[in-house]
Amino acid sequence: MLTGDLVRTKTVKKQIVPSFISTTSTRHVARAEELITLMSRALEGSWTRGQVGQAVTEICSVDVDHKITKGMAKLLMDKGTFETQSPQPPAELRWTVFREAAKRGPLSLEPDPGGRLTADDVLRDVAKDLGCRPDDVMGGMYADLKDHQVLAAMKLPKPESHVHRYNTALVQAILLKASHLRIRLTKPKPKYVRQLLRYLKFYQLMFRARTISGDVEVEIDGPQSLLNLSTRYGMQLANFFPAVLLQSGDWTMEAALLWGRKRKFKKVLILDSTMGLQSHYKDTGTWTSRAETWFLERFEQLDHGWTVGPGEPMTLGGQLMMVPDLTFKKDGRVGHLDIVGFWRANHLKDHLAALPANVVVAVSSKLKGEKAALPASMAASVIRFAEVIPAAKVLDALESNAC
Repeated sequence: MLTGDLVRTKTVKKQIVPSFISTTSTRHVARAEELITLMSRALEGSWTRGQVGQAVTEICSVDVDHKITKGMAKLLMDKGTFETQSPQPPAELRWTVFREAAKRGPLSLEPDPGGRLTADDVLRDVAKDLGCRPDDVMGGMYADLKDHQVLAAMKLPKPESHVHRYNTALVQAILLKASHLRIRLTKPKPKYVRQLLRYLKFYQLMFRARTISGDVEVEIDGPQSLLNLSTRYGMQLANFFPAVLLQSGDWTMEAALLWGRKRKFKKVLILDSTMGLQSHYKDTGTWTSRAETWFLERFEQLDHGWTVGPGEPMTLGGQLMMVPDLTFKKDGRVGHLDIVGFWRANHLKDHLAALPANVVVAVSSKLKGEKAALPASMAASVIRFAEVIPAAKVLDALESNAC
């Protein structure tokens, strides 16, 4: 994810225009290739995060578009796995080294003809006790600091795809300032509608979907609409955006933004399918959340006779549509489970009002987007959970409400 200082945009009246880079530019592709080669060397040499950062800084020092280079490098760093490598937990290792040094009295910084011990002698003795090299002791003493973490793994992309990834990441960073989004899919294929809604559910976003003359319109609340957990919600929204780019047909997106350092300027971001943005996600919408996985594990242990499958698309009143997480069937009766992610009371109230009686709604107590408690009048209509959805309560609700 690009940080705010790396975001490049232009302002045209009320519109924020991302400063996309050309995906066919040999200069940008070459820069991406240079950074990927650098990361490959860093991986082979077990460089620390600080060493990688220093190498990137050296590249940027001779680069005019240093924001682009830093942004590309940041995206690569995000793909890496950095580990704390130390023969002993760093805090314990520091204590061991300092304790041994204190036992030996004043140390000489240089080899001392008089026979005084040096710091190297202490490191060598500690390494011998731990069965490692002195360099491992020296490197491990502060291995818990971020810059001292070692690059252990990284899936390196192709230069061309990484240039596309930069443009997508630029949009994702801008969406962190969004208060509301509207996505319109033009005559979409049902498979892709279901896929998009599944991604919305996976990222636990607050949304409403409806059909308009064969088109599908999805309205999504942005992170700036929440009073609580807005940063976490913003990351979920940003992670969702590449799923929009998987659409096979035409689409448009308009996002209302609260721009500026104090978020007081109302701007708009407008994107469409002609801009050449590409997704790095696989063309699949079959992911399931942990809450759903854990629920199924517990539901299967109950004696109930219901068959459980992926949620079947439902058309609601007023052109609204939804795809619940799970659909249950038994003796001709049908029920559904809808797991709500982030929520506010008003959003949840509208959501419940649109649902038929055979939809059981589970609400996470940890994803409340406002400080106020859930009103008592609505609490009776939902099943609340912290980490695991109570399977027995869902079963009771299905037996009562399925039709």
